[in-house]
Amino acid sequence: MTEQNTIPSDPSQHEEWLLAQLEKLPDAAPVLLDFLDTQAAQGRLEQADPWSDMLLEALVERGALAPAVECVRRRAAWWLGAPEKRAQWLKLAQRALSPARELQGLVQHAGFEAPVTTTECFRRLNLLLLLKPGLMCLDKTWGFGVVRSVDVFYGRVTIDFEKKRGHEMSLAYVAEALQLPAPDHIMVLRHQQPDELKVMVQGDAAEVVRRALRSYGALTADALQKRLVPDIVAEADWKRFWDAARKGLKQDPLVKLPAKRTEPIQLLQKAHAYDADWFAIFARERHVQPILDHSDELIAAGQDVTWTDATRAIAADRLAFAAKGAGTRHAAQLARLLMNADALGLALPEQAHVPTPAIFLEAKLLIATLHDLPVRLAAPFLDWLATKDATRAAELLLSVLPQLELSALTEAMELLLKGDRAETAAQVFRASVARQSAEVEFLLWLFRHPEQLQTWVPDTWPILAGLALTELEKDYMGERLRAQNQLRELVEVGDWVRSALTPMSAVQRKDFLERVKKAPNWAELDRRSAMGCIVKLFPELAGVLANKPEAAAAPARPAVTARRSYRARQLQFEKITNVEIPRIAREIGVARSYGDLRENFEYKAAKEMQTVLLRRQAELEEMLSKVQPSDFRDLPCDRAGLGTCVTLQHADGHRETFTILGEWDREETLGIISCNSQLARALEGQGAGATIRIPAPQGEAECVLAEVSGLSDTIQAWISSEPPPPADVGAEGQA
Repeated sequence: MTEQNTIPSDPSQHEEWLLAQLEKLPDAAPVLLDFLDTQAAQGRLEQADPWSDMLLEALVERGALAPAVECVRRRAAWWLGAPEKRAQWLKLAQRALSPARELQGLVQHAGFEAPVTTTECFRRLNLLLLLKPGLMCLDKTWGFGVVRSVDVFYGRVTIDFEKKRGHEMSLAYVAEALQLPAPDHIMVLRHQQPDELKVMVQGDAAEVVRRALRSYGALTADALQKRLVPDIVAEADWKRFWDAARKGLKQDPLVKLPAKRTEPIQLLQKAHAYDADWFAIFARERHVQPILDHSDELIAAGQDVTWTDATRAIAADRLAFAAKGAGTRHAAQLARLLMNADALGLALPEQAHVPTPAIFLEAKLLIATLHDLPVRLAAPFLDWLATKDATRAAELLLSVLPQLELSALTEAMELLLKGDRAETAAQVFRASVARQSAEVEFLLWLFRHPEQLQTWVPDTWPILAGLALTELEKDYMGERLRAQNQLRELVEVGDWVRSALTPMSAVQRKDFLERVKKAPNWAELDRRSAMGCIVKLFPELAGVLANKPEAAAAPARPAVTARRSYRARQLQFEKITNVEIPRIAREIGVARSYGDLRENFEYKAAKEMQTVLLRRQAELEEMLSKVQPSDFRDLPCDRAGLGTCVTLQHADGHRETFTILGEWDREETLGIISCNSQLARALEGQGAGATIRIPAPQGEAECVLAEVSGLSDTIQAWISSEPPPPADVGAEGQA
């Protein structure tokens, strides 16, 4: 700044200096605008406002449109907390453009009368002022384009987009949505120097990706592919291009390729390093998941991290802080934090009062942790827990086996079979089969391990097959639904059917096929597949499929269920159709971008879940079409049956009360049982005082039907209540 332009230190001389600078416009405009900003920042608005008016008028007289608009913009910024002045800024903006009356109309399209900030209004106005033929632009819908013409009078802009030439847009929309690319934007390069870009795509794929990141910001691999294909890279060339780009980017210290494929690729300002700055950021982190991510990153970096006493102290402090914050409410996160501390060789400070690994040697917390952990971490967690107390860990695993989901059960059994607990595990399985309490996870594990099945529970195929059908008749969600579908697929395979039915008698085989024929919760296509497989292997059973009900048979009871249960399945169907199937379709698209589909775990997992979702959607649709909702009012209650409450008196004198409702109704806390349950079938049609044999853990037991009555107010309230939101079909820990 020259001496003549220097702002006087004496405030009394400011006005004289200002008047002198006005004579030098428009060159002196930047100095004067900065001077007025300083006055406003120092609280001298009563002086800055009239001086701003003087500057604006001087700029208008000289026809300096851009500085005049900037003068109004800066003044509006002094009064951001004064929305009542918006009309004033509109008027002043029009005044700033008065030397070019054809441009004054742009102000009405800048949003001054809309519910947007004044800062946004001036951004829009400045963009509109830049519009002219030949200007390159970007639109979120139409992509890259070049302005063909601007008609301020009619408020229209015509743009030649690559996807649509001669597309007309309103000035208001353009001001709000259009973006102007930087000179080095990859689409500008494609428009101005297409041959150079083609050479770059062929010879320097990494630089093309860097250009894309500078143009659009951080992008995931899927988002990057969508940006480049087909405008920059042909779809058929993408895999070759991406392999070459990734190889080059790995050598670039200014590019951060994420460990997780769904995370964005980042272009750094400086080379990534685990230096003092990185640990300073780590030290300021106060949220559990980012601290966990930082520690995962340190483990993955391995020898690239140079540890010092100071950095060890930071890492230990943050892990202790996060572990205390996670606590037992977020057991999976707590387990991962403690495992990471051990993996990094860090001793957490005692004064932090962090939970110790021993807390996981408790059944309830162990089950919750295995349920919430990502599947890939279940085995490392169990191995880590065994290093703390191998004996107690093995004993605890044995005790919780029947409560584990399939993925956790598989990992637990692998650990137990490697140790000296195989025989004890065998006893757990034998007991569950003997009591006929084995559920879908136990059954699926046994069927997948024929050696253990033959050794541990030999000669039990008739029992196992019956238990399998029982599990397939149940209504599951989440991880148990996945296991149930895998079990159903087994039942449709010839080898399983041959193993299961060969040891049976002719009567048992017939009963098995009859159960398959009548089983609820099966999609018709799956049912036919299973029955066809059975009849193919045992042709003598073909008559079972041909049997028709006798003419004199009583009409079938209509299939009904409580309104609450019906609504629950409606919600499940709606969530699968409108939320989960579209979500998994997007995940398949992401996974497809990761390369060779034959070895693409993410793609296979997503496709498997898509199959589960589509199967479940079809099942629910069929179920909802066959069963009707009911409130069970005005039904006879003189005998046990649908819509009745029954009280049983056992031989030892104790009493149990059950309520028999519809096809899908079960609520253990209220004693609600389905009309299809074995107990309901045993009671059906019986009156008070009848002696009945009912199913029991050791076969059957005799009891007296002490009372039969209608539904209580509590049950009626349950029937008409709204069910809880449905869980995700694929709910499980995700990496």
